[in-house]
Amino acid sequence: MAIEGTFVESDKPMVPASLAWNQAVQTPHFILDTGFTGDLVVTPEIAKDLGLEITGISPARVAGSGLVNIPTSTALAVMEGRQLYVTVFIAEGWPLLGISFMEKFQYRAEVDCKNKKVRLEIVTT
Repeated sequence: MAIEGTFVESDKPMVPASLAWNQAVQTPHFILDTGFTGDLVVTPEIAKDLGLEITGISPARVAGSGLVNIPTSTALAVMEGRQLYVTVFIAEGWPLLGISFMEKFQYRAEVDCKNKKVRLEIVTT
């Protein structure tokens, strides 16, 4: 199995990921951001809709802004029937899916810039 995505605005590879907390579930599309070492970034709106509570503040280096403090929470990510708790940064802008998320779920990313497609595939050893 694999997760298929596409590009938006011609240069942003996007993939869906399901998030759950309490009784709420959403499946937003996230930019695959290999420069982001965390799990996920969601907008305050998505966090509110899921009922996420801020459980911490983490410093993060943001392109163009330097080091900033960003509220964090925990959510349950569901991918291809597997469920794992992930750390969610809550910030304005595009939702982001980072390297730590891909490591937790053991995904390998295949990005096809020519055909504007992206694919996450589970790595089996």
